[in-house]
Amino acid sequence: MDFIKEFISKLQNLDRSKNIATVFKDFLTLCTCSLLQPFYKSFEIEQKYKDTVKNYTKEQVEEFSKLLAFLVEALEENHQDFLGQVFMQLNLGNNATGQYYTPYCVSKMIAEINLAYSIEKLENNEIITFSEPCCGSGGMIIAFAETLKNNNYNYQKMLYVEAIDIDEIAFMMCFIQLSLLGIPAKVIQGDTLTLNFKRVLYTPFYFINGFNLRLKEVKNDKQKSEQETVKEVIEIKQLSLF
Repeated sequence: MDFIKEFISKLQNLDRSKNIATVFKDFLTLCTCSLLQPFYKSFEIEQKYKDTVKNYTKEQVEEFSKLLAFLVEALEENHQDFLGQVFMQLNLGNNATGQYYTPYCVSKMIAEINLAYSIEKLENNEIITFSEPCCGSGGMIIAFAETLKNNNYNYQKMLYVEAIDIDEIAFMMCFIQLSLLGIPAKVIQGDTLTLNFKRVLYTPFYFINGFNLRLKEVKNDKQKSEQETVKEVIEIKQLSLF
């Protein structure tokens, strides 16, 4: 089955009275809220869901649920930048801001090259950190996670991602795909250059696998190691005086 073609067809037929960009954004909003609410239990998230869903009939809302199930099925079959491909095929990119998403095959090649730099940490069961300052829909991150999996490393326990994008659509696409693939991540909507951030969301596996505590332990261990190094340097300098 051509999941991309079927997904786009279902999306286009969901509500022809609305612009396809609006329907796609509303789909992303509903998915984001649904993935967040079990962990955040927020009134604001619930209200955002209700404000979005009220613009559609009951039957159309059911179609949104089917689209999410379709997305899950596609990602289960293959790691891929599914939403990024949909976005590009619908011509929703903004030429003025240079929204051209990297083909997944290219992302895979880059991920396989970068894996070599992480082998030592992986063999020592250390957390691999991945920073993506212009994440788009998360294709590069997904490719790296797939590469880890193909080399028998459990990325759900060994990989932590921080992903940033200034565009709200990209921000939501990235959050949804990383969430559904079980990638522990902090996803940020904002400007990497000015450090002006609007929203920060954590994927479900950030909470499920206790990355909030694990990252604190890594930070404490690093600080302790740095303090010991400074102490050794001071002792060496003191000895050299005599």
